[in-house]
Formats: sequence, structure tokens, C-alpha cells
Amino acid sequence: MYGDRSNQLQLRLAKILRFGGRRATASVDIYNVLNSNTVLLVSPAFGTFQRPESIPNPRWAKIVLQYDF
Repeated sequence: MYGDRSNQLQLRLAKILRFGGRRATASVDIYNVLNSNTVLLVSPAFGTFQRPESIPNPRWAKIVLQYDF
């Protein structure tokens, strides 16, 4: 009794910006791009056997701005 295989895809888009001798990096990180809903953990207890207890985090994004002096 094995569950489904869990595959996730993360994506990062980044751009380097130059201002004279200084540099900034702007990026967007997107997690769980394919929005998989594979069950990670099931209940082994009697009465709730095979009930899902844990699934992956939903799709979400993070915006990052890094400035180097």
C-alpha cells in the first residue's frame, strides 16, 4: 500500500539591474507551479483508515528585491 509519487515544480524568474557601479536583483519565486494535490500522509487508525491527513502547500509566490552596495 503505497501512495502516489509526490512531484513539485518551483520556478524562479530573476533580472539583474545595474545602476552605475551598483547592482540590484529583482526576482519572483513561484512554488508548486503545477499545483499538485498528492496526499502526503494518510490515517492508519481504525474508522478513519486511508483518510488524508496532509497534502502539499498550495501554489504561492514570493517577490524579492536585493540591492548590493
